[in-house]
Amino acid sequence: MLRNIAIAALVCAGTVSAASDHEYREFTSNDGRVIQAVLIDKSDDEAVLLMRNGQRATVPLERLSEDDQQYVTSWSREKAIFLQKCRTLTIRQCLELRGYESFEFRFKNNSIFIDGKINGEPARVLIDTGAGISLLHAPYVEEIGLTVGPLTETVRGVAGEARAGWTDIPTLQLGEAVFNDQRILATDLLKGKPEGARSREDLILGAEFMRQLDAVISYPERRIFLRPDRSDQDEAGLGDGTGSTDFRIFRLRDGTVVRGKITSKTPTVATFQLVNGRSQPYPIDRFTDEDAAFIRNWTEAGALFLEHCQGLTIEDLLTLRGYQSFQFERRGNHLFVDGTLNEQPATYMIDTGADSSLLNLRAATDANCAVGPMDQEVWGIGGSAPAAVTEIPILTMGDAVLTNRRVLATDLNRNDPDLDLGYVGLFGADFMRELDAVLTYTEDRIFLIQR
Repeated sequence: MLRNIAIAALVCAGTVSAASDHEYREFTSNDGRVIQAVLIDKSDDEAVLLMRNGQRATVPLERLSEDDQQYVTSWSREKAIFLQKCRTLTIRQCLELRGYESFEFRFKNNSIFIDGKINGEPARVLIDTGAGISLLHAPYVEEIGLTVGPLTETVRGVAGEARAGWTDIPTLQLGEAVFNDQRILATDLLKGKPEGARSREDLILGAEFMRQLDAVISYPERRIFLRPDRSDQDEAGLGDGTGSTDFRIFRLRDGTVVRGKITSKTPTVATFQLVNGRSQPYPIDRFTDEDAAFIRNWTEAGALFLEHCQGLTIEDLLTLRGYQSFQFERRGNHLFVDGTLNEQPATYMIDTGADSSLLNLRAATDANCAVGPMDQEVWGIGGSAPAAVTEIPILTMGDAVLTNRRVLATDLNRNDPDLDLGYVGLFGADFMRELDAVLTYTEDRIFLIQR
């Protein structure tokens, strides 16, 4: 007999009445007989099958077809429990149950923003995967009483370059994550803009912080997820070695934070297991509206997920939801992924800070895209640069296909004409919104789905 009968019982509890047709598989024996069943457990040499009549059968693997043996070998008990009992959980719930703090981001055009604090002062933060380093807006730095150092550095963007100076930041706070004693470059983010223009952002948050915080960016849920325990300090006490991925952050109306997991609830009171092991009840109405709603919507699925599905990766969770994914390549702090441009192999830089996707002029021409006159302009660090409306007949990334799109093309090599960029352009927020993209720095992957 196989072990883990309790887990097998969990998987098959209610399966006979609730299982839908797609959960059954046709298993074929090596003598050609076929049965419809659900795989509920396995060992190295046996499979336990739940048949439509509710009976279980333990079958030696050697008696199954080669395809079925491969299926059983690759089958995951955690995935089966998730599909049977936890599939109603959202990406947000799965990540928050694992210790992530999440923020609903807001769109300005297609760029994504969250709120933070610099030295205790409010800051508008642009999340920019295309920024190799973080950048402050120099006038903002001076407004909050800090000092921009000598302008001895140069920063570059799609439109040119600008002088920058190092700024000492006592504290940078993003939710419960706090970074102490940071040095961040500051520059005039409005260089070249018309007089009277206002900056959208006080801080461009670059890849170095997102890597450290294991960031996950979810376009379908309009949320960014961060691990506060990866920062220098965290206000909720996550970095104490007490199972930081097993407890969620809950906020009370008085501004304090509870770190724990729900073990039971009534209509008015929820009981939590805290990080120190203590059990503590809290009236639900003491929590913020958002967290009170989470508590009221809490179900057994969340508890089962924590108990039985902790081994599932973000890739597993999203693949089970129909996403395809691509390992992205890191070059320094930049992210790159392969696809095609007009049926030619191409590499794109992933850039959440780009409102719209942007092609390199030479790459667009080489791929036989229809490039119009250079009567448009693009803006970025260093000011503006001429650009042309360009027709893309077809762009692909895996199974995702985008046809007959119009983007701008500009000379991304203007600072160094002989430089081989190694990519054809920026895969911007317009395409990522359309394809419900999810990016994870934890696993270095981008997930796409075409609805």
